Amino acid sequence: MSDKVIEVAGKTATTGGSALIGGGTGAALGTLILPGAGTAIGYLIGLGAGTASGLKISKKWFR
Repeated sequence: MSDKVIEVAGKTATTGGSALIGGGTGAALGTLILPGAGTAIGYLIGLGAGTASGLKISKKWFR
């Protein structure tokens, strides 16, 4: 397997994992603040933040 395929798979896994963790954390915090609507809003905000941090991390790890 080429290095490029491994790099792309690693970046995808890192970003996806970070997005899921961010979404779950955001949903939990949103539920604490405002059950129902806060869960959905917190998930979306957490998903965006998790994706952004995953991209930042993957850029450092895979140069």
